[in-house]
Amino acid sequence: MVAEAQTESAGRGVLEAGFQVLQAISAAPEGCGLSQLARTTGLAKATAYRLAEQLVTLGAVQRVEQRYFVGARMAQLGRQWQAAPVLRQAAQRPGRTLAALTNATVAVCVLEGDEVHLIAGFKGAEVFIAAESEAELAFRTAMVQVLLASRTDGVPTPPTYSAGEWRRIGRAIADDGMIAVDRHELISGICCAAAAIKHHATAAAIGCMSVVPRFPPNLPSLVAHAAREIEKNLR
Repeated sequence: MVAEAQTESAGRGVLEAGFQVLQAISAAPEGCGLSQLARTTGLAKATAYRLAEQLVTLGAVQRVEQRYFVGARMAQLGRQWQAAPVLRQAAQRPGRTLAALTNATVAVCVLEGDEVHLIAGFKGAEVFIAAESEAELAFRTAMVQVLLASRTDGVPTPPTYSAGEWRRIGRAIADDGMIAVDRHELISGICCAAAAIKHHATAAAIGCMSVVPRFPPNLPSLVAHAAREIEKNLR
């Protein structure tokens, strides 16, 4: 049993060191030389070289002359990554129903660090996210406002807001049941409503974007209902 535990511990150590090597290489877009790799990881040069070459053999790392880069195999694995797969499944029926009822674009998103990830989309959600990605506008969209207000880690004042303005917006979102609305204020002709989804420690929300001349008065309640249905599916 002692020998087995020692072998398991040694295996974990090698695995952790391998990930250290991958992280160091991925943080060097111009390539990572052996000296830099050893310095960044804190590993001996011989150990860093052995692990890097093993990763080259596996296709996880590629070597170009004397520098190491992330390999094609890591890119293939990365494309299979899914943010919140359980949430994606839970959002399918409520998301489709909301899109059908409103004849609008619906997106379910999570906030991972400072990045918004599309989990599920209905009726052209890529347009929704394209609008979210505009640096000057993103923090003022209903979706991002709700995601930021839902964070539990004491989010600082987001860019483009004064501290007082963000406090007022955060309080208004909380008072409305964690719902934010945009009645054509951000972009003329486009309105939006977003509602927070309770999903463990991850900030999640569903948003509905509509191109209509007048803000639909029932839009916030429909989006809020979809959020509650998703939460039910998560239980």
